[in-house]
Amino acid sequence: MPEHVVVLGGTGFLGAEIARRFLASGSAVTAVARHEPSDPLRIRLAGARFAVADAGDAPRLARLLDDSDHVVHAVGSTLPQESNAAPANDVTSTLPSILTLLDLLRRRPQVALTFISSGGTVYGNPREVPVSESAACHPITSYGVVKLAAEKYIGMYSALYGLRARILRVANVYGPGQPAGRSQGIVGTCLAAVQRGDTVRVFGDGRTVRDYIHVSDVATAVVELARTGGPESVVNVGSGVGHTILDLLGLIAKVSGVEPSVEFSPDRGFDVRAIVLDTTLLTSLIPWRPAAFEEGLRHTWNEPRPQMSVAAHTR
Repeated sequence: MPEHVVVLGGTGFLGAEIARRFLASGSAVTAVARHEPSDPLRIRLAGARFAVADAGDAPRLARLLDDSDHVVHAVGSTLPQESNAAPANDVTSTLPSILTLLDLLRRRPQVALTFISSGGTVYGNPREVPVSESAACHPITSYGVVKLAAEKYIGMYSALYGLRARILRVANVYGPGQPAGRSQGIVGTCLAAVQRGDTVRVFGDGRTVRDYIHVSDVATAVVELARTGGPESVVNVGSGVGHTILDLLGLIAKVSGVEPSVEFSPDRGFDVRAIVLDTTLLTSLIPWRPAAFEEGLRHTWNEPRPQMSVAAHTR
């Protein structure tokens, strides 16, 4: 196991769960974020060190990396819809900080990198599903293009400077604590809508297919892959099973006992029609038994959560 892990985006939905799992595995953890963590998060990540810094703050990040042997890049970025509305902003808000990190790692060969990419957007509309890591990538959102560009820069630094890096293309993550009402994170948005009696807005006919993976399973994959080491590579992290939005709504009705109120709207051009990740490579590297979708939804619904009112938008 890495002795000291720096988690960039370590107080976010996914980053915090990754940090928690490393702590449970015996690693020292520094969670880096732009804002001070909440008191509940400090309790949840008891034993972690917190650092308030921007991911592009080279001097501060350099000091943190000097004392570590692994860094996880789980920094949130713009949403797919926002990224297409302002592609230039998407590039300038994301890629410079990644290049800053890579330049620092170039001079710190003792620090390995895990980069959280997007299995839901980098492939675009694949020719067939499940889609393997060797499939061509043709993203149809600026969000996916920027994630793929980051992957290519990581590959370049690995080839030229020996950077030790693993890229994880993660499917649609869900679980307790997921933000709702941001046009991303369909599960959290739908559950919050049902909780409040709001209407769920579905773009298209509800037959788009997604691969949903519980946040705790993603964290397990990150930690276990860091533990096993092995060849640096691109690895899909998903359930390997596809569900339509109509499937999702039916399962939510089953676990909550409440039939969601649904409003259908015209399809959006940037939504991938169907994406399911082939996890053959992942299962060859670590034991991999992700939660079944209904089981994960039930756990998420039953987890205590604050009351919230959202305008639910799903895809």
